[in-house]
Amino acid sequence: MLKITKKQRDQSKRLNEIASAEPDEELKEHLSLLNAEDRSTVDRLTREVDSKIIEASKETVKEAKMLEEGHCPSCGKKTRSFLFTTVCESCGWSKFRAPKTGRTIVHMHNGSSLVCTETFYTPEEILLVTDNVVRQRVPRQNVAFIEFDFSDEEIERRRNEVREEETIRCAWTGKPVRLGDEDTRVTFAAFGAYQERFVFIDEKAQEAFQKQYPTRIHRDCYHRDCSKCNECIKRYDDTSYETFLEEEFVH
Repeated sequence: MLKITKKQRDQSKRLNEIASAEPDEELKEHLSLLNAEDRSTVDRLTREVDSKIIEASKETVKEAKMLEEGHCPSCGKKTRSFLFTTVCESCGWSKFRAPKTGRTIVHMHNGSSLVCTETFYTPEEILLVTDNVVRQRVPRQNVAFIEFDFSDEEIERRRNEVREEETIRCAWTGKPVRLGDEDTRVTFAAFGAYQERFVFIDEKAQEAFQKQYPTRIHRDCYHRDCSKCNECIKRYDDTSYETFLEEEFVH
């Protein structure tokens, strides 16, 4: 008698969930045949799916970290950010934020226009989405340009979001750090493989943070000179407080 392990039952359950989530009769038929005839094939396919998901997750995290550091995920050069758009001037890579309350207007070469809430791009087409439904599929060669009709309220809301994102907050208290305040303290430390920078509203907050979060990569990371240490990957070339003030506070 063939014994089915718990792992195999879990894998079969996952595949059945996939089939039920997308009601495609052909897919259900194939999954049923595989479950009935060849358990090893099901196991192999499951491992392949898991591997692809992991690789895709790595690429997503890589892109997010590159953008966080102000670099293009495609070529690695510096990007330029606008209210709703990030652009790489070197290779042309770009990322757009569609209007939440406004409209997106797709202008065609023949003079007509199509209105939607957001667009998605494929190599051959542009998908026009409204109310979470794809309403039109337009060949890219037929599109003259795309207009983003942002409302004044959304622009102002985004400006406030950007100001909030750019506000330097104390890593311990969460309070905004006043620009040029002589009590401000900065700590460069690595809790893993990468160096991070932490800003504190005063020395008391800095000491409380260091006592609560001892570094794990160094024996005494908080008190070592970063320029003389190579035990982590540096994010910042110069870790002096004066350089921090010059880069972050002087505009």
